[in-house]
Amino acid sequence: MNPVAIKSLPAVQKALSPAFEKLLSDNAPKGWGGVVVNNYAAYISTFKSAGYEALDILNSPEFLLKQFRGFVGFMYSQYDSKRAYGVTCSVVRTFRAFSEYEIDTVRLSGAEVNEGIWQCIAEFKKLQISPERLAYLDGWQLKSKEGKVFNFAIGEFHEAFGDDLTTDIYRHICEYAKTQKKTSLRNGVSALTDLLNSFTRHCKCADDLRIQLKTNKLSAFLERVMWCSFSSHLAKGNKNEVFFLVWAKAINVFRICFIDSGLIDEPVRPILTPSFKEDSQPIAKVATGGKLTSNEEQLWLASIPLHIKDEAAIQIIEDRLRASEEYVRASYNAVFEHIKEKHERNLKFAKTGRVKPIRGVGGGVKKNEYVRVGRDNLENSIATFNEHGIGAAVANQEVFLGGSHTNHDNLNNSALVNELNLPTTSTLGALCTLLVLEHPQLTPSALENWELFDKKGQMTGYKQVGGSYIIVVYKNRKGAEKAKQDIVLNEYSQSIVETLINHTEFARRHLKAKPSTDEYQENAWRYMLIRADLHKANWCGNFSATISSVSMNSAYRKWLYNHSSSMSEYDKLLLSKSVGLRSGRKIRAIRTYIQTHSLREVADVLGHETVNVDLLNKYLPSALMDFFNARWIRQFQNAFIYIAMQESDYLFEAVDIKAESLDEFLQNHGIHDIPKLFDKFKNDATLSLVGEEEPRERFDEVTLTITKSVMRVLIAIKSIVDCSKEAQDGQSFREIVSTWYEAATLILTEDARENTINAERSQLIATAKKSPLDIQLVVGALTC
Repeated sequence: MNPVAIKSLPAVQKALSPAFEKLLSDNAPKGWGGVVVNNYAAYISTFKSAGYEALDILNSPEFLLKQFRGFVGFMYSQYDSKRAYGVTCSVVRTFRAFSEYEIDTVRLSGAEVNEGIWQCIAEFKKLQISPERLAYLDGWQLKSKEGKVFNFAIGEFHEAFGDDLTTDIYRHICEYAKTQKKTSLRNGVSALTDLLNSFTRHCKCADDLRIQLKTNKLSAFLERVMWCSFSSHLAKGNKNEVFFLVWAKAINVFRICFIDSGLIDEPVRPILTPSFKEDSQPIAKVATGGKLTSNEEQLWLASIPLHIKDEAAIQIIEDRLRASEEYVRASYNAVFEHIKEKHERNLKFAKTGRVKPIRGVGGGVKKNEYVRVGRDNLENSIATFNEHGIGAAVANQEVFLGGSHTNHDNLNNSALVNELNLPTTSTLGALCTLLVLEHPQLTPSALENWELFDKKGQMTGYKQVGGSYIIVVYKNRKGAEKAKQDIVLNEYSQSIVETLINHTEFARRHLKAKPSTDEYQENAWRYMLIRADLHKANWCGNFSATISSVSMNSAYRKWLYNHSSSMSEYDKLLLSKSVGLRSGRKIRAIRTYIQTHSLREVADVLGHETVNVDLLNKYLPSALMDFFNARWIRQFQNAFIYIAMQESDYLFEAVDIKAESLDEFLQNHGIHDIPKLFDKFKNDATLSLVGEEEPRERFDEVTLTITKSVMRVLIAIKSIVDCSKEAQDGQSFREIVSTWYEAATLILTEDARENTINAERSQLIATAKKSPLDIQLVVGALTC
């Protein structure tokens, strides 16, 4: 059974009455409400009609126990033991929270199906369960090109439109999925799922939908769906542009799966996929995008004095970035050295320690064969693990390798994993973060798909070429030639890679000897990033997402926070929350940009073939420019307030500047005369109120940011001055009007003077002219 698919099946959700569903949700352990409700509803749906109110089990301890034992059987017959154990324990705690009766449960296990659980499975199968319903609970699944399984949660679509149409849709989607890599398929499936399920709000049955999918109706139908979905998207407080990006993705997948395949005819007019354009721009904009996290903003951009020059502010940011990088390097280098030391130690212990034998059924061991394990006999624990391997055939791995809980030197599970030096998400994360900081060309997706061995067992992911060592990874690009990356290692990164290989070697041998039955994991031994515990080993196929979402309780973040340095505790906490593979690339990218002012250099550092702004967006965040835009606005506001209140006793309560910094602020950011930039454009006396002008060197161009409101002011200024000149009324204007009149004349007449057309400016002028300012109100502000 597919646990995630259950959540999207309306029929399952209707299995329980609203009152009973609320009772379960309210009494479930924190964060488990949805899991408890969905799984219990799935169980009830296999043998009872919709709307079950649970009156029988609420009033009878016998019925309660019988139904609960059936639930245990249901979970362990549909899930693996680990998943079944977690959900079942949550349901036990939920029932104990609201039930008046004692719940005498069987002994649950997360590692095996014991005799008591087998009895529960037998009791579940004796219920009058519906085989069709069990099959229905499996939902729909898709497999990527690599064999990765994804949920295709079209329960709403199936409920509304039935088996035949759902089967047709599912068959074509399956063919599409086989051609897609897992990363592409994940996003495509999510977008298409939402689109297909949204059809249920516009069509009542399969016949209605088939009519709407005809060639003369399809485009109009999808347009209605789009605007309705967009309205719902906005109602949830989401961003406009995100919707249209997802919509375009959904329509692209819809076309490939259903139109290009011939299931649906080509529509008579194109399907609408509008792009969303922001209606305003910041004061200044560099070719960057994306956003820093709130922790990163606090760490790198907060509390920079307003009175200092921008160059000094930039230097502060660069210093903070450098300090963050150096701290991360130092923290994880200590982990790196620790892993190397443990590996060498364990190789020796595996030879010198005594191996604890596995007892036979009902048998013990002779006194002279008894082998102590635990912290005081660590070499024996390591030799025993080395001999029997991962997932040894013992009742309790922790006790077998670490000693009984009654022993003073026993090792618990986490201590054993640490002493055995097994690769975990955290240790792999530390080593990979160092690699990324050393070689920021490495992307998270390239690392998680890094194949150390090819299908023939040849080591191809790390090799010597000439006098250098390289690693070979593949970025998520189209075409093998473009996707391939050869990263030339330095002495330090070579040592990291060799440690990674040694660190994962034991788990790799286990996976090669006992390959997984899961198609997605059957070649796990070939990949570099393998993790293991006492029971199993597997390839970290979703490493990038996993490492970025680990909690502050994980070793990956604790190592950073607990590292000894002069960094403040607050900054340590912020950095620990922010650290990750992508943040490592971000630090290197921003530092490179600050140092070189070149996007080309940033692209080279990140391993991009060309300066693709969309790719750089993730590493050169717009927050950097947003910071300076906001800074410039605050500086102008403070300078303006100073002019207005410089004689006031309340000046320093109104501005963000301390008294001792005021002189420096005014020198750097005070409002002075507007620079005569426009003088350099003058080639005609009619552009100025000044009669004569000496010839000056011309600029090639100047860039101004002008909004509709500013354009209306410029039009008004030019109109007022032109009328005064024509009437020769001797009107006396303020000195600043001359500068703005020149600006208005240049902007409003550039198309005619340069014999060119700027469509965006022309449209802005036309829009401004449709709603002009009242001239009589403006003229008073311009005259002396």
